[in-house]
Amino acid sequence: MLVKMTEKNDSKEEEKQQKYLQLQMLDQQIKQVQQYLQTFDQQLVEIRNVISSLKELSKLKKGDQILAPLASGIFVKAKLENNNEVRVNVGTNIVVTKNIEDAVKMLQEQEAEITQYRSDTLVKFDELIKQAEALQS
Repeated sequence: MLVKMTEKNDSKEEEKQQKYLQLQMLDQQIKQVQQYLQTFDQQLVEIRNVISSLKELSKLKKGDQILAPLASGIFVKAKLENNNEVRVNVGTNIVVTKNIEDAVKMLQEQEAEITQYRSDTLVKFDELIKQAEALQS
């Protein structure tokens, strides 16, 4: 009788250990997905700020004084020569000229893509949370 009880206890202990390991793995996945969500949120804020800035730029006039960013938090005074076009880095240091409307449209498309990625990631996040809750019950 003592042997059978020990086998049951060993089985229960092994099951607990498996659940614990599964919870640890899920916890790591949840943290990673949370980081993805934060990155998407940051990208969306940045894109929305740039869209807003482009719209404000189009309201300025030629010759208006502006502060042009050189680096994070560092600006230089400049005079606006053209408020209809911007230069856009499209990758591998290739810069193209776009009118404000096309630049805004391009950013809105990026915003839509990131919003979709965020939505898909949120679904995955919810699935992971449900799996963790099921293991804990």
